[in-house]
Amino acid sequence: MERNPKEHNSCLLLFCLLVTTALVQIHGKKQGEILGSLYKAKFQNFGVDKSHFHSIDHHGMKEEHNSRIYSQEGLKGKDRIRRLPGQPPVKFDHYGGYVTVDKLAGRVYFYYFVEAPQEKDSLPLLLWLNGGPGCSSLAYGAMQELGPFRVHSDGKTLYRNKFAWNIAANVLFLESPAGVGFSYSNTTSDYSTNGDRKTAEDNYVFILNWLERFPEYKNRDLYLSGESYAGHYVPQLAHNILCQNKEANRTLINLKGIIIGNAVIDDEADLRGMYDYLVTHALISDETWKEIQKYCDFSANATAQSSGCISAADDADDDVSSLNLYNIYAPLCTSSTLTSLPQKASIMKFDPCSEDYVRAYMNRAEVQEALHANVTHLKFDWEPCSDVIPKWGDSPHTILPLLHELLSHGFRIWVFSGDTDGVVPVTSTKKSLHKMGLPTKSPWRPWSVGGEVGGYVQVYEGDLTFATVRGAGHQKQGDALYSLYKAKLEKSGIDIGLFQASDHQNLSSRIYRQEGLKEKDRIKRLPGQPPVEFNHYGGYVTVDESAGRAFYYYFVGAVRNKDSMPLLLWLNGGPGCSSLNYGAMEELGPFRVHSDGKTLYRNKFAWNIAANVLFLESPAGVGFSYSNTTSDDRTNGDSKTAADNYVFLLNWLERFPEYKNRDFYISGESYGGHYVPQLAHNVLYNNKKENKTLINLKGIIIGNAAIDDETDQSGMYEYFVSHALISDETGYAIQKYCDFSPNATNQVPQCNSAILDADDDVNPIDIYNIYAPLCFSSNVTAHPKRTSIMDFDPCEDNYVHAYMNREDVQEALHANVTKLDHDWEACNDFILAAWGHSPSTVLPLLQEFLSNGVRVWVFSGDTDGRVPVTSTQKSLSKLSLRTKSQWRPWFLGGEVRRLICFHDIEPLN
Repeated sequence: MERNPKEHNSCLLLFCLLVTTALVQIHGKKQGEILGSLYKAKFQNFGVDKSHFHSIDHHGMKEEHNSRIYSQEGLKGKDRIRRLPGQPPVKFDHYGGYVTVDKLAGRVYFYYFVEAPQEKDSLPLLLWLNGGPGCSSLAYGAMQELGPFRVHSDGKTLYRNKFAWNIAANVLFLESPAGVGFSYSNTTSDYSTNGDRKTAEDNYVFILNWLERFPEYKNRDLYLSGESYAGHYVPQLAHNILCQNKEANRTLINLKGIIIGNAVIDDEADLRGMYDYLVTHALISDETWKEIQKYCDFSANATAQSSGCISAADDADDDVSSLNLYNIYAPLCTSSTLTSLPQKASIMKFDPCSEDYVRAYMNRAEVQEALHANVTHLKFDWEPCSDVIPKWGDSPHTILPLLHELLSHGFRIWVFSGDTDGVVPVTSTKKSLHKMGLPTKSPWRPWSVGGEVGGYVQVYEGDLTFATVRGAGHQKQGDALYSLYKAKLEKSGIDIGLFQASDHQNLSSRIYRQEGLKEKDRIKRLPGQPPVEFNHYGGYVTVDESAGRAFYYYFVGAVRNKDSMPLLLWLNGGPGCSSLNYGAMEELGPFRVHSDGKTLYRNKFAWNIAANVLFLESPAGVGFSYSNTTSDDRTNGDSKTAADNYVFLLNWLERFPEYKNRDFYISGESYGGHYVPQLAHNVLYNNKKENKTLINLKGIIIGNAAIDDETDQSGMYEYFVSHALISDETGYAIQKYCDFSPNATNQVPQCNSAILDADDDVNPIDIYNIYAPLCFSSNVTAHPKRTSIMDFDPCEDNYVHAYMNREDVQEALHANVTKLDHDWEACNDFILAAWGHSPSTVLPLLQEFLSNGVRVWVFSGDTDGRVPVTSTQKSLSKLSLRTKSQWRPWFLGGEVRRLICFHDIEPLN
């Protein structure tokens, strides 16, 4: 099929717009709820016809359609909208009105049409259909996604959508079938006889009549598009067009291609993929997922589901019921009340209450008059999703045969998937496309907008393009951890033997006098610091006097009740990364650094609200910590670090003796998953050996923690696949060829090749926070930018780096007193090169703590791709612990928070 350059350019622009739109809004919540109800009805065989879609007899259909093509003379001019209430100025024409699709039944469809502001006479025509079934394209497509306007929070005024698709096409929104939005029928039974076949036929009749009303578009290139259940509507309408063009032996409608997003296209793949997505995004428990895998039959031939399946599916529903499952990281709308004045709005900022604004706007009498809508004064309010369609008669279990048919006739197919939609997720779409068995034409690769990875794209033979749209994870710490993983995987001489404790008696000679040092370490005020109501300290603690090895610490007392609050030590990982940089200045410390690299602002979520918090730069060579023995840089590893950390604690407690008997917790993230349990093991071991409480350890806290090489790595690649960061092909190859067990010898070439492919795919994104933007400028600003503790700034590392390398800051911190020959850095890359010891697992240490009454808390930010929630779940599964408290959501401010809900756990007897 020949394509001209103008068509190609228009298609590229449409692609850019569709993925940008998907970034702003996945499909609507109410729309998804209706889809969920249909899934349940089909799943439990409640009388929905699931047979394949076929258009009715072509000859009979042609005659019937001819009898349903009505005179449209003079109607276009009457449909022209002069101006919508509260509308800003525009440079395009728009129209709204009714098209009769069955005069005998009095069945009438409402449409809203926006022409392109430029080149409208040459740009294609695009029809947009929302799903449900029973939801309005005016509510979602036109007013919340790709239309030219958004509704303000007052429900009265509009503002422009700079990503509107009418930049690239003339866009037609249709409310279909009868009973949706302003579309209606004078035959009441029409509402109870809706289904796929009737909708597809009426949609076809609508287009024929609309083209009579707008004859200038009769020969224009046409694209059909939609989302969610429109994964049925769009291909079925395309099939009818194809059949009628063939029957007429001429082009009645000049269809060129279809575009479907987060689309329902195959029941079996959709449902399997949905539950895979829920478990790999930590939204349901492993136990629930295993029950669904065991008891549920998603095939088209399945009869009624077993009670075990229904029970597990109900458990899954309960787990996700408090979320907006259609955009899993989005906030919820907690108030449907309109504002008296419009709130400040941004097209890039998701507003969970936008549906309420649209409902209020569409039910205003002056809006309906301007739209030429509700001319018969319907007995029901306009709703985003219909309350008058009681049931759905037919819904084929798959539309994959229609996609094959369209490809075989030269039609282009674009399938896109927003990767934070949990109802028709990217995993479902990938499973559906895999069923088609299409050869790959262009392999999986990232696509970018403004220098950022916007998602991934793969093209299949026959011209089917699949694109994902990339929608908190722990702080990126160089990428030392991944480099260590690779070194261990490649058997590069790192000792992976189990960790052994360091004997207290052997270390007692390294406990030094601390008299008078505490007051010298007190920080009067940091440069650019706001006023605070707590004491903080900074300084050095010698851990090996003969080697000249000294560790730097920063300590913040509790804001209130410091004399009774516990002591908490925080360790960042790497290995080789600074707890001063990440823990203290970007995560849980009391301050953040402004973009000027000179001034600080408060972190209202600082952990010293609940504890006295101690940050340690460890081992020597990290941050301000140092050694006068050069060989120390080449002999670091887990055992030496744990021993030095223990010696540090003993000495620090001599300097701060008021904390000697205080409840003590050790915490950290990433490779701190090694540091924390190993230090805790040393504490526990020496308390037992000395038969007294040298350090009053109560528990450990580890987040996104490296704790078991095998599960960390297998879970990481599973996460990459389930979050659409690498292709299924790469994921299969890694699963097939890579051996992550501790007993594995060198990896085979196919494994190494697949891992390199995965590296290439994820390289352009921040893998430690997969939905975060990247930092494109390392420069600090002359003046502080306006900041919020709730807004992620990808350039924070640069601000902290600039601040920590200021002489006045180092003097105030009592740091760099020996004038090191290198700058302070967030991570020391040279330490990793000679890392000598890293056990393949620390799970035996966790078992030891539980058996000795030491509390263990494990948390996981679910957008971290380096040590993802899937890895943590696999690691905990290896412990074979009995569940004490079932999987459940936890809340903050009425919202389900985005960290994994952890279990209270106890060992098996």
